[in-house]
Amino acid sequence: MESEHLSQKWKFWPVLCLAFIYAFSNPLLMIATPIYFFQQGVQIKIISLLSTALTITYSISPIVLNKVSDKLGRRKSVIISMIGATCAQLTYYITLDPIAFLIERLFEGFILGFFFPNLQASISDNQSINHQKYLARFNLSWSIAIVLGLLFGAIFLLFIDNLKFLFYINPIFLAINAFIAILFFQEPINPNLEIQSSTSDFNTYDSEDKQKSITISNYYIPVIIPLLFVLATSFASGNGTLLYPIRSELLGFHPSSTYLVNVFATLTQSLAMYFATFLAFNKLKITSTIILIIYSFLFSLFIFNEIYSLFIILFMFSGFFYGFLYGTASKLFLTLNIMKKTSKYTSISESSLGVTFFISQLFLGFIADIDISLAYLALSLTLVVIFLIILFFIRKFKEVF
Repeated sequence: MESEHLSQKWKFWPVLCLAFIYAFSNPLLMIATPIYFFQQGVQIKIISLLSTALTITYSISPIVLNKVSDKLGRRKSVIISMIGATCAQLTYYITLDPIAFLIERLFEGFILGFFFPNLQASISDNQSINHQKYLARFNLSWSIAIVLGLLFGAIFLLFIDNLKFLFYINPIFLAINAFIAILFFQEPINPNLEIQSSTSDFNTYDSEDKQKSITISNYYIPVIIPLLFVLATSFASGNGTLLYPIRSELLGFHPSSTYLVNVFATLTQSLAMYFATFLAFNKLKITSTIILIIYSFLFSLFIFNEIYSLFIILFMFSGFFYGFLYGTASKLFLTLNIMKKTSKYTSISESSLGVTFFISQLFLGFIADIDISLAYLALSLTLVVIFLIILFFIRKFKEVF
């Protein structure tokens, strides 16, 4: 059938590779940044700014660049993002001065507005594929890459006890991504435009997906629900990317151990994201709200614990809860894209992720500059407030006829 031919013609593996390589390299810097600059004597509130600099500009770039991407196409947008990010990170070879680092990350965050939204939109734009299956593969690839990247960082620092080298390695990964984008990444295929003359074949292929669409259309999904889940995960991620790296330094743990606890967190996160992708909407609603309230109180345990093995257990639980909430948000945003036949919800998702991560990092950083335990308490209380707000709006997320 022609629709099957179109589905085979579009190659999904470059999307997986691009996501995998970036996800592999990104945690190397996310964790190295707070540890390195803390060792250099930089104030914690400034470190929080450096750690979140990329998301400052990324919080607006997906929306600002959305229409530009539509004109350029998915392929050109992804190529520009990878070339631009690679060139920006090459400044690490010249200097790691805090001001120069801040400027580089600000530019990189803006140019990445071409990257993530177009990768995800290339899935939702293809109407002839099983979106749920492809999203699950995308999320799984991303999660596995993060695990391997963190593991690489932990092993690397055991043999080469110098965080600077992680900054020097990262641009190489982005250069590989630019190469893949130029040679292999394809524009998505819209069967509505290309197979108008093959109505019978399309209907035969799409019978199962059409039934899924009917099921999806029976649900009313308020946009604020996935936005609140993104807000919760953004605040929670401040533990792994800012609070715990600093706390581990205060406790005298080796930097490689910080990468290792995040490996355990990401493993459980990957399982939870994959699970959330396939969970029915009615069960997704109940499970996510229960998880959020448990998640809120989990971070208070980080205040009193000083035993490394217990930190591993705490990170495993926090990773699972994070993955489920983030997976839920991704599924809801993608569903809204499909229902409304648009890609704007992907841009909204990425921009909201950038804004909330930026705000949360600065918020937690300024409090941690006073006392790290107080920052953990603020994190728990913030998640409780988000939980209460979700309880108010979750009633509207229901099946309609």
